[in-house]
Amino acid sequence: MPKQRRPAEGQLAFDLDTMIHEADVAAAPPWKGPAPLHFTTDYHRPSELEAAWDHWIFLHGHFGSYARSHMWHPASPVDPHGEANGHSLVSFTADLRCDRWKHEEGEDGRPLPCACVGDLLHQGICEPCEWHAIGTEAHIVEAWHDHAWPGWRDLPVVPAHIETRNQGKLSKKALAWIRDHYPDDWQIDGAPLITDRGGIGTRHVPGYSPWGGFDISSTALDDPAPVDQPRIARRLPPISGPVVSPPRMSGGHALAP
Repeated sequence: MPKQRRPAEGQLAFDLDTMIHEADVAAAPPWKGPAPLHFTTDYHRPSELEAAWDHWIFLHGHFGSYARSHMWHPASPVDPHGEANGHSLVSFTADLRCDRWKHEEGEDGRPLPCACVGDLLHQGICEPCEWHAIGTEAHIVEAWHDHAWPGWRDLPVVPAHIETRNQGKLSKKALAWIRDHYPDDWQIDGAPLITDRGGIGTRHVPGYSPWGGFDISSTALDDPAPVDQPRIARRLPPISGPVVSPPRMSGGHALAP
């Protein structure tokens, strides 16, 4: 049985690790990466944002890093396939929400007004086109489809009375309806599906279309946002991308029964 380390020995090892890390930080050259070590609305490749995030963690540690840094950090992938129709989608998140208790107190003992943006932002990036959009998760998914799948807003909406999924899979009735109503040109790998949904179940779900693309809630059609004018909590410098590239042609294929 291995000998247990005494508390004093554990503290000494911790102190030594801390001293070594502090020495490494002090010896590190100034950051010269393309992406800054703070929040930015400029376009950067995913690898550049990840490198800046990793360096901030190296300097300051993980504890409270999202709120303290306000930096873009990798989010859970919103597109499990990574690429579709010649485009890619990578998502990042930045926490700009306000911690009022950290602000200086006024004469009445309450925190003084702040200029925090005050929201949890998402960013979607299409690296092949050097395109990006910032907003809510729903907005970046919709904006990316405007970019990568122009014309998707005109697709038929699967009616609410049709049970779309059964035991985690697309129902036979839904597959039959989609096969009959969706254009053949849109029955291709990565293509989206639009379903009539409301209430709290309106998230755009990746991988839920018959072709591995997004199942987009019909609520996305209620208030379409221009690609170059993302909806954000407070006005930030405008974000825009290059002209939408034409979709890569691909033949249709039949749906499974």
